Amino acid sequence: MVGLSKETTKAGRLQRACLRLLLEHEATGAIPTSIRFLFYELLDQGVIPKVYRDKTGAEKKRTPSQDISDAVTVLRELDSGAIPWGWIVDETRTLEEWRYAVSVQSYVEEVLPVARIDLWGGESPPLILCESRSLAGVLRDIAQDYLCPIAATNGQAGGFLHTEVAPLVAGPPGRGRRVLYLGDLDLSGGHIEANTRAVLEGYGELEWEKVAITDVQVRERAFPAKSKLDYRFKPARAFDAVETEALGQARIMELLKERLEAAVPEPLSVVLGREEHQRVKVRKRLSAEE
Repeated sequence: MVGLSKETTKAGRLQRACLRLLLEHEATGAIPTSIRFLFYELLDQGVIPKVYRDKTGAEKKRTPSQDISDAVTVLRELDSGAIPWGWIVDETRTLEEWRYAVSVQSYVEEVLPVARIDLWGGESPPLILCESRSLAGVLRDIAQDYLCPIAATNGQAGGFLHTEVAPLVAGPPGRGRRVLYLGDLDLSGGHIEANTRAVLEGYGELEWEKVAITDVQVRERAFPAKSKLDYRFKPARAFDAVETEALGQARIMELLKERLEAAVPEPLSVVLGREEHQRVKVRKRLSAEE
């Protein structure tokens, strides 16, 4: 492909590997994706190592993830537009924009295509919690389809859980909020998940389910553990963990959809059909009032 580095170079091989993988994601409906998911899938394929090491065995500062990011940038900047910019999510940056229109009626007409109706029979939808921002980013479309709140704790959180998430679980006794949790399998004790759950249980009853990654999923696929530093200790100590992204984006999306579809009172497709029928009726009424 014109614009790529030579196939005989390290950069050229990685660019082509990323291109193949991104096209696979597009074919399976796993778009948008993230650099983090591409890293784990290329690692699983043997395209890249976990880390780069010098001749002495010491870990280099340059990481495979940085090279993947560079390769994806080349693909996105191709004149052919082979890889749209929107195929990769970046959860580290946000843009706030406000909707407006020339009149209230025009505003209503503009938002009508995104108007939704209750999927959950008057009950609160499950709360989806992810440990990583990149994971929340690729699951956001599914959460939106099922009208589920979703948040990333971005590791072990404190204030954010109390101020933003806790109000969603506070409620009367006997009305527990269902939580679908996606986070790493921390072989030293699952401290991030335990902290999140402990904070939220202080505000209300929870029906807690870990969707990924579980010890059963790790045993089924024989995923290798990765050493991670725990900075609660001075000096930091290394513990083994298996990161959620090892499952692969398509499988994680599939698992979440299965849980949500099994939980809704009616299939999503049925409710979406009823929504569109109601939109048609509203459009006719608005047209008649013009």
